[in-house]
Amino acid sequence: MTHQSRSCPVCSSNETRFFVEKNGYPFSKCTSCDLVFIDPELPPVSLEPLYNEQGAPEIGERYPYDKIEHRRKRAKVRAFRFAKYFKGKDAVDIGCGGGYMVDAMQNAGANATGIDLDPEAIAFAKANHNPQATYYCETIENFLKRGKTFDFGHSSQVIEHVGNFNEFVEGWAALVKPGGYFFLKTPDRKHWLKGEHPETWPNPPHYTQYFSRKNIRILLEKHGFEVQKIGFNIKPTMEILARRR
Repeated sequence: MTHQSRSCPVCSSNETRFFVEKNGYPFSKCTSCDLVFIDPELPPVSLEPLYNEQGAPEIGERYPYDKIEHRRKRAKVRAFRFAKYFKGKDAVDIGCGGGYMVDAMQNAGANATGIDLDPEAIAFAKANHNPQATYYCETIENFLKRGKTFDFGHSSQVIEHVGNFNEFVEGWAALVKPGGYFFLKTPDRKHWLKGEHPETWPNPPHYTQYFSRKNIRILLEKHGFEVQKIGFNIKPTMEILARRR
């Protein structure tokens, strides 16, 4: 049976072809921007339960309660890097998990907010971090109805799990004020450590697309951001700092 690929969700090119099957899910590849994406797109109803399966379910914990101090220190280092963009201003972490980055930004002088779909992660964040930070357990679509905007946005290791990621990035653009900054971290499928070896990539349905530097830049610029920097990372991820036009 022939696989009919859909157009590329990043650059809209029709030059897409079946690329690989992982964990029983077919993926297409765009020959124009190099995106590899699950095809057909998974409906939100099939993805939502996965967002509530963070952590270590094999030991009976959906959210990782271990290494709290290590996670705090790591978030503190990142917050220090970006403090000039949010100190004395409003900052948001989209897909904040247990709230470590929200806590770090709040402690570094921001008025920090976290959004996540996992009620257990949000409960953990509220119970273990700076009580002056604010958390919402809801989708970005519902959060947008609150009419809040921010000077700095942050989202780490989230976009690769999202079904309609164009709506997700459009939400970022609506939340970040013009001239504000956004930090994004996501796996780099063309990283020198792993390269074009799909057998080493994390499995779907938790992962629904695999980005490279080329297409993540196109995606962000399509939604009103100017990429300022894509940093080098020893791990197979990429870190992008973008500015809202």
